[in-house]
Amino acid sequence: MGLVTRICRCIPGFSIILWIVIAYLALGDRIPGWFSSPNTNVSAKNVKNTYGDLHHLTVSQGIYIIYSVSIHILACFGFPIRLIWSIWQMTDEIKAAKFDAAEEYAETEFSDDKSSQHSLSVKSLSGTESSISRVGTPKIPSLAEIPEPVVHAIILPSYKEDIDTLRETLSVLASHVLAKSNYDVYLAMEQRDPDAESTATQLILVFATSFRNISFTLHPGDISGEVAGKSSNVSWAARQLSHNYVDSDSRKNSDTHLSSNYFLLITKFHRENPAEAATTLYCTPIIFDRNSNDVNPFVRVADIFWCGAGISGLYKGSPIMIPTSVYSIAMTLAGEVGGWDTGPESIGEDLHMFLKCYFSSSGQFHTKIIFSPASQSNVSSDLKGISGAINNLQARYKQAMRHMWGSLDTGYAVERALHIMWKKNDEKLSSWLSRANDPADRVPRWVNDSNLTHFTPPNIYEDINRPRTSFSKINLVILFHRLFEAHFLPSHLTIALVSAVLYSALVPPPLTHRLLLWSFGFNGTMRLLGFSLFSVYLFLYESYHQLCVRTREDEMKRAGLWDRMQGGFAHRAWRRNAVDYCLMPVTGTLFGTIPAVVAEISHFWTDQLVYTVSAKPQLKREIEKVVEMA
Repeated sequence: MGLVTRICRCIPGFSIILWIVIAYLALGDRIPGWFSSPNTNVSAKNVKNTYGDLHHLTVSQGIYIIYSVSIHILACFGFPIRLIWSIWQMTDEIKAAKFDAAEEYAETEFSDDKSSQHSLSVKSLSGTESSISRVGTPKIPSLAEIPEPVVHAIILPSYKEDIDTLRETLSVLASHVLAKSNYDVYLAMEQRDPDAESTATQLILVFATSFRNISFTLHPGDISGEVAGKSSNVSWAARQLSHNYVDSDSRKNSDTHLSSNYFLLITKFHRENPAEAATTLYCTPIIFDRNSNDVNPFVRVADIFWCGAGISGLYKGSPIMIPTSVYSIAMTLAGEVGGWDTGPESIGEDLHMFLKCYFSSSGQFHTKIIFSPASQSNVSSDLKGISGAINNLQARYKQAMRHMWGSLDTGYAVERALHIMWKKNDEKLSSWLSRANDPADRVPRWVNDSNLTHFTPPNIYEDINRPRTSFSKINLVILFHRLFEAHFLPSHLTIALVSAVLYSALVPPPLTHRLLLWSFGFNGTMRLLGFSLFSVYLFLYESYHQLCVRTREDEMKRAGLWDRMQGGFAHRAWRRNAVDYCLMPVTGTLFGTIPAVVAEISHFWTDQLVYTVSAKPQLKREIEKVVEMA
C-alpha cells in the first residue's frame, strides 16, 4: 500500500482528531480544573486578569463557532429537509410506477384468475412439488415476440447464508414474469464456506427449470489481496459471466426480495433509451418490511434511518444517486470501469462500485431510479427475552461497524480525485478480464451442462475507450458533500455536542464570549428542530412502509407464495411503533457515532475487518408443514 493511499484512508480519522484539538483550543482554557489551573473564586473585577479579554475572540474559537454551526445546519436542517422531500416524492412515484411496466407490455393489468396464470412446478428438497404462479404472465404475449430480449444476470452473493433464506429469495424471483425467459441467476459463493458447494447444488436442483439459467461460482480463498465477503464473491462471479453479456447485471443481497416490476421497469428503460442503456447504473430504495415488528426497537429505528440515508439521494433531479445494498448495472459499464474490486476498501461494495463508475467515466455515466423498493430483513436473534435483545443489539452493532468501515471509500474517492488531477491512467479492462481465465478450473458450473464451461471473451469492449469530458465541478462537490454526511457528520456532531455540554456545565456564562454563548443556543435550537424534522420523516415513513409491504403482499398472493410467507409482512401501527420516535437520538449514537469513531480511528493501523454474516430470521417452511400433514 502506497503512502498516499494510507494517508487518504485515514482522512476521516484525522478529521476527528483535528476537530477534538480545535474544540480543546477553543474551550479548554476556560474550563477550571480540567485544562487549566483551577480558579473557582473569580469575581467580576478580576475576570479579565484571570481569563483574558472576554471581548476578544480567538482564532480557534472563531473556527469552532463557524464549524459547529455549519455542521448543525447540515445535520439538523439540510439533510432532514432533503430526506423529507425524497420520501414524499418516493411514495408518490412508487404509486405511479406500480403498474407502469405492466401497462407497457400488456393491455390489461395482472389478473388473479386461474385461467390466466401459468404454473411452474418446483421440486423442494424433500422431493415434493409445489406450484408457483408467475406474477404477470397472463396476457403478455408481446414479451416473447420482442427481438433481442434484455437478459438480467442476477448475482446473489452469499457467505455462510442460511439455505432457507436463499431458497425464499429464489422462490420470489422464480415467480416473476420474466424469470424463465430473461433471468440468468448466479449464486456467488465463497470457497472458504464449507457448505457453499452443497448449498448451491441443492438450490440449483430445486430451481433448474425456474430461470433461463441458474449456476454458481466459488470465489477461491487463496487469491492474494482478496478478502472473504460479498464484494469478492460478486467480483469473481462477474468476471466469469462478463464475457456472455452486454445488457444489465443485477446485484442484490441474498435475503432481498425484488418485485417483478423492478426488472420490467429496467427492461422498459433499456428499450426506450438504447443510447444510455449501456452506461446506466440503476438504483432502488430499500425497505425493512419483513420482521421489523419482531426485532429490538433500537434495531428497527436504526434500519429505518439506514433506509432513509439511501432514499435521501434518490429523488428526481438528484445529480448524485448512490445505491444502497441493491442495484443493477449494464455489463458494458461494469467492464469499462474494470469490474468489482476485491480488496478491503470495497467492503462498502455498493458505494464503492458507484464511485468507481463515477471516476472512471469522469462522472459521465447515467444513474436511474427504479421506483420498486427492495424488501429486506432486519438483523435478528433466535434467543428470547433479555438475552435475545442484547444479542440483537450486538448483531446490529456488528452490521453498523461493517457499514461504517465503508468510510474507506472517502479515502478512495479522494485518491481517485487526485489521480484525475494528476492524469493517471485507470486500471485496464484486459487486466480485470484476464483474471477470469486463470486457473482454468475456476469457472461457473452450469446446471444445463455436466461439464465445466470455459468462456472465450468476444471483442464487445473494443470501442469502449471513447473520449472523456471534464468533471462537473458542481456534481463533484455534491458527491463529497454526500460522503461528508455519511462518514464525518455522525462523529463531528457528537464531538460538538459533548464539548458544548461540558463547557456549559463547567463554565459560568459571565466567563463565556457572547458569540460562543450564541452558538451554543443556536446549535441547541437546531438540534430541537432536527428532532422535529426527523419526526416528520418517521411520520411520512409510515405511509411509505405500508405502501411497500402491501404491494409486496399483493404480489406474493398473486404468485401463490403468500401462504408460506406468513409472518414475513411487517405492518406498522401508530400505537405499537410510537416508541420509535423517542429512540432516535440514542439509536443514532449507538449505531452511527460509536461505530463511525471506532472504524475511522482503527483505519490508522488496519483496513482489515473480519467479515461476519448478519444474523437474519430463520424462515419457516410452510410448504414442508403442508406436506407432513398430507
